[in-house]
Amino acid sequence: MSKTLYIVLGFALVWLAAWVIAGYFMREAGLEKLALSEHLSSPAMLLEPGADVRVEGTIVDAPAAAAAFSGERCLAAVTYISAFKDYRDSRNKPATESSHVATLRVGPENIEIAVGDKRIRLPLERWAPKYDAPQYMPTLPPHLGVTEEQIAIAKGRLQHGFSGFSVSEGTIDAGTHVFVAGRLENGDGPLRLGADRVLDRIELYQGTQEDFVEELSGSGGGLSIAGWILGAGLGPLPLAVIGLVLLVMRRRRSAAALFGQAN
Repeated sequence: MSKTLYIVLGFALVWLAAWVIAGYFMREAGLEKLALSEHLSSPAMLLEPGADVRVEGTIVDAPAAAAAFSGERCLAAVTYISAFKDYRDSRNKPATESSHVATLRVGPENIEIAVGDKRIRLPLERWAPKYDAPQYMPTLPPHLGVTEEQIAIAKGRLQHGFSGFSVSEGTIDAGTHVFVAGRLENGDGPLRLGADRVLDRIELYQGTQEDFVEELSGSGGGLSIAGWILGAGLGPLPLAVIGLVLLVMRRRRSAAALFGQAN
């Protein structure tokens, strides 16, 4: 083979390795989501200390609060603030680096969830909501109460400089129908939620159990299929093209040799 062909073949092998690795991790992520959807689809209705729970309920009313960033009236809100830097990586591709500045929580000490005639409590500091799309800004509004020291620490963790701040917020209202996955703490007193043993977190999904399971299984199945396509489809593509080109070249040489013998 010519030197050029060796170079092209080397590129094709690197391409194959990259897409196979990407496909493998994408497929693994999909399988993990499918496993989580199977775990969350199984019922766990026993409400007693130490029990795993996967139940639907309704957020109990409490005095309204104002979200720290938007000022939206709600039962509880979490505001996540970070500093970020947009830059180009070693391959000259756009990348973003972020650093946590502060997390602001407003609302009752515990978010109470009514499950039938019982109540379970989610401590506000353990609630990790689904955030709205982040908003970007060069400086933070003073009403957030973030200190210069917090900002300086966050900027100091950024390795590529500083572009600005991003603010994301998640809220919940009384009366919201939710699906809860977690484990109830041992001990006497009110039933308090701790992390689910599989998820390693408390899941508070604003919707039904069926909706959440379908969402997970749908995205998990999509990732698994995409992983197969990347690894087994796009990965070998350059090698297939090279093989086709070599086959065409070989047939042309054979045809030329036969033509020469005929003459």
